[in-house]
Amino acid sequence: MRHNRILIDPRVQGVLGALAIALSAPLVALSGVSSTTATFFRCLFALPILVILARSRERGQRPTPAARRRHVLAGVLLGIDMVLWSEAILSVGAGVATALVNVQVVLVPLAGLLWFGERPPRAFWLSIPVMLAGTALAGGLADGGAAGSDPWYGTVMAVLAGVAYAGYLILLRRAGTDGGGRTTMLATATAASASVGGLSGLFAGNLDVTPPVSALLWLFVLAVTGQVLGWLLIGRALSALPASGGSAVLMLQPAAAILFGAALLGQWPTPPQLAGCALVVAAVGAVSFLGGRSSGNDQDRPVPGPDELGRDRTREPVTGLL
Repeated sequence: MRHNRILIDPRVQGVLGALAIALSAPLVALSGVSSTTATFFRCLFALPILVILARSRERGQRPTPAARRRHVLAGVLLGIDMVLWSEAILSVGAGVATALVNVQVVLVPLAGLLWFGERPPRAFWLSIPVMLAGTALAGGLADGGAAGSDPWYGTVMAVLAGVAYAGYLILLRRAGTDGGGRTTMLATATAASASVGGLSGLFAGNLDVTPPVSALLWLFVLAVTGQVLGWLLIGRALSALPASGGSAVLMLQPAAAILFGAALLGQWPTPPQLAGCALVVAAVGAVSFLGGRSSGNDQDRPVPGPDELGRDRTREPVTGLL
């Protein structure tokens, strides 16, 4: 029973989800395919799994037309994030791209404050420079991670990817409260992301529709871990945690990706990268697990939609991460 209580803790679900999606980069590297090919096939393989889960777990929960449009928009934003981030890495280097794409750590809590009435604690704002600095170090910024063919272009691409990622997280957080359920939302979003990856690959000329069997096997593992399991766990965590808490937990992803790269690819991190990982883990742990708890009613409180934001209703502000 104790183990069950631990596993349903949204903080633990968020951490497990972040670890699952952190496997994405090493698995893409093992597959040896382009980023657009990886985006297309990870979503293509994940889609039937999500459809089966949605039909079995959320039967009768039909999303409204407006909710379905938001689900499609979420998938488009996630697909854009994947493509632009890969473009940024080539243009400005992994370190800067990884740091800038995590602008979501600021944008998502701001959305929570402006739209959902959630006031992040002071400790969260103080931790942002530490998390971003740690992410930059983990991405290799101190070891030449800023190298690239076009730094200005790469910087713009990374920031735009971060904005798209933040938009996806905000919409994912609403899933389950605007009709259809989280799994239905993720299935629709995954279909949209597959379309973005496929169209981007066709436009860029680097979409491989017949990759080798070994690559397909790695991409299937990626679909199960990074696209299905990871985002289902994160979706649950984001809907239960305040915006600042969920956003902070996701900062574990780049640090965990470095460690998975060492374990799966033999790409051992340098001392500055290890220091960056330690900074991120320490900051996230301090904010998410040592911060004050909010009232128990906050944990499963539904997120209001745009039609509710204008109503005059009292909502207890969230003063802590939990």
